[in-house]
Amino acid sequence: MKQFSLSYISSFCMSLRLAMQAGIPIGEGVSMFAQEERDAQRRAQVTEIYDTLELGEQLSAALRKGGQFPGYMADMIEVGEKTGKLDDTLLSLSRYYDRQEHISKSIRGAVTYPAMLLAVLLFVLVVFIVKVLPIFNDVYGQLGATMSGPATAAMRVGSWLGANWAPIVAALAIIAALIVAFRSSCARLLKRLFMGGSLGSSMQCARFSSIMAMTMSSGMDTDESLIMASRLTDDKETASKIAASAELAAKGTGFAQCVEETGIFSTLYNRMLAIGVRTGCADTVMDEIASRSGDEANDKLESFIGKIEPTLVIIMSVLVGLLLLSVMLPLAGIMSAL
Repeated sequence: MKQFSLSYISSFCMSLRLAMQAGIPIGEGVSMFAQEERDAQRRAQVTEIYDTLELGEQLSAALRKGGQFPGYMADMIEVGEKTGKLDDTLLSLSRYYDRQEHISKSIRGAVTYPAMLLAVLLFVLVVFIVKVLPIFNDVYGQLGATMSGPATAAMRVGSWLGANWAPIVAALAIIAALIVAFRSSCARLLKRLFMGGSLGSSMQCARFSSIMAMTMSSGMDTDESLIMASRLTDDKETASKIAASAELAAKGTGFAQCVEETGIFSTLYNRMLAIGVRTGCADTVMDEIASRSGDEANDKLESFIGKIEPTLVIIMSVLVGLLLLSVMLPLAGIMSAL
């Protein structure tokens, strides 16, 4: 069964948390959320959760039965139910999924805008070699001359594109349909592409610290939180570092020292965490690290987009300019000789 979007899950958790703060039972909070839902299918799915709660089941069990929410979300809520910190858990889950949605949108934006710009520039280039170059070729023919080698080669490519435009368009349509059909796999591929270098480090740092803030505020100890974080991390390198931290913690090493020795955080964040552990507010510090890491990742993504845009424009402008020069300069020489 298809799961709800990250933004929808975040909104769901925050709504239930607000209901609890107002003294409204969980079941009534779910019912209110369902009543405000305009989509008939989602309203029916949330109503099923409410019906399960009315039968005496816990919220975590109701979420697992429905299948629209992630399994680890139900696990976290179960921990919150057992520790009596369900409202804190819901708040942490809401912030966690909100951050994940923000990062996902940033990645999609970093890919979508340059892709659209590249498509427009390619379209301009194709129109030039398909429609404009043949006109210049006719002019050269009337003057009893031929175009230069690069311009002739480009015109041949344009002729081939013009003669085979139907299968090319069909192939592009099939590729677009496959991307839409397998968008989840494509999204995972995009994440892998963006997980390298400092940008990937910032994203993984934000994800890890978000998970730790969520689990620790829900009542888990650091050992359990590290195990949960290793399960929820989709990057192998980061997961291995977290697993190494969990092993050190199991041997009695302090949480801040474990994270520092495995190199998950930068020096600044290690200092913040050490102070947070000493003052008994490690979960709050982890939440702050998650926020700062997310901001760093967004800044790096924006910087990445800012570099791609002028690079694409320059490359396409140079290509079109060279083609024009290869056509216009010989033509100018011929005209001056007449």
